[in-house]
Amino acid sequence: MYKKIGILLFMILLLFFPVITLLTLPKEAKPFSENENRYLSEFPKLNPKSVAEEEFMTGFDTWLSDRFFGRERWISTKNNIEEALGKTETSTVYTKDDRMLQILSEYDSIGAPYSVETIDKNLNVIQTFADAYPDTPVYFMLCPTSVGIYGQELLPEAVKNVTIDEQSMISDCYNKLDHVTVIPVAESLYAAKDEYIYYRTDHHWTSLGAYKAYAAAGEILGYTPYSLDDFSVTTGSTEFQGTLFSKTLDQSVTKDTIDLYTLAENPIDFNLTTLSGGNSASYDSIFFPEYLEVKDKYSTYTGQNMGIVTITGAGTQKNQQEEKSLLIIKDSYANSMIQFLANNYTTITMLDLRYLNQPYSSLIQVEDYDQVLFLYNCITFSDDGDLIKLNLQ
Repeated sequence: MYKKIGILLFMILLLFFPVITLLTLPKEAKPFSENENRYLSEFPKLNPKSVAEEEFMTGFDTWLSDRFFGRERWISTKNNIEEALGKTETSTVYTKDDRMLQILSEYDSIGAPYSVETIDKNLNVIQTFADAYPDTPVYFMLCPTSVGIYGQELLPEAVKNVTIDEQSMISDCYNKLDHVTVIPVAESLYAAKDEYIYYRTDHHWTSLGAYKAYAAAGEILGYTPYSLDDFSVTTGSTEFQGTLFSKTLDQSVTKDTIDLYTLAENPIDFNLTTLSGGNSASYDSIFFPEYLEVKDKYSTYTGQNMGIVTITGAGTQKNQQEEKSLLIIKDSYANSMIQFLANNYTTITMLDLRYLNQPYSSLIQVEDYDQVLFLYNCITFSDDGDLIKLNLQ
């Protein structure tokens, strides 16, 4: 009797979850998961070919898994149980001392071996670009992520043995470039490692971390950086849970703070213009406070990533009479740095090649800018496949 009751309960549960999942499906064909910061998979195409090649069933499994009833709660419960059993890694993210670290490993998340081939390709793109514009100074800032600053102290030995040393990677990359001025910032960040320079739950640096890089870059880029005392700091949110939290759904790590910096005296009136997919828009601020109310709070800095973003200010560079312009080819690490850089340049244009599908030369003229800065973090630069778009003519 007990066996029959057990089988019956098992069958009920086996049927309950698929049925309740189907009854609670979101209405959108491709809904957005705020916690995971991604769109869920679409329903696969059903045709004889997709069935024969098993594409339909694979796609259906992914579609159903993305919508499984209570999915995020199940993931969080699983991670909590594994943490209680002593496991510190989830989806290449390690949690230690109230901090999440995403490692740059010799093996990526699907087990493929790490290769320097992508890095070398990207370095060749930067070198080719610099050679094409000999009259325009080109700079490169390769930024360590939090694991590059804290990894040696927080990661277990077994993990450190398969983790790429980001500071060595930065040195190797810098040594391979000619006629490109490199901007080392790792030393300044490491010196400030006891300060709040990286988010605990996100892969970006904080506003303070971005300031440290801005201050370190001033001598090389030729501007006089403002001091921290020159800025007024506004705390936009203390509830930020970023990309690393999205991978783990680990609620044990303290939520992060979003801070916004503006000049305390004579703040500059900025204008920000975006161009994406042929559509342009203009804003009177570099901050987008509406994102403080949603999951993706990092987009408060210059808004969502766009193909082209241009910031202009009413002032000129500190201690300089002439106007100066900067072209930044970047990943999202640049976004929070703009709140500082924009005070030293009359015009900054950011190109995010992930969101451009046409030759950059049809959109901007490099010769119109006094300087070009490539700004990437180590993890993005090691697997970025979009820099090659700079070779499009």
